Amino acid sequence: MKLYHGTDKFGLSETQKQGYLLHKRANILFPSMSPCTYLATTIKEARQYGDIVLEVDYDPNENPKMNNYNPDSWQVRVYEPIYKFEIT
Repeated sequence: MKLYHGTDKFGLSETQKQGYLLHKRANILFPSMSPCTYLATTIKEARQYGDIVLEVDYDPNENPKMNNYNPDSWQVRVYEPIYKFEIT
């Protein structure tokens, strides 16, 4: 399934440095939040979150415990690293 992640130059640089797509979410108020990445179902939706869009081929049914896939939603929250992505 083709899904999309919107980001900016800094986000792309950080993703390229770590070698995979998985964002840290922990902060001072919520230190226990687990890392995750939001993927949109359309490029248009992903562009609302950054001018750089990464295309990901991700099967949410392969490991359903690692995401919150709902076929009626505009997004998927993924809790595992995504190693393959392309800049669209």
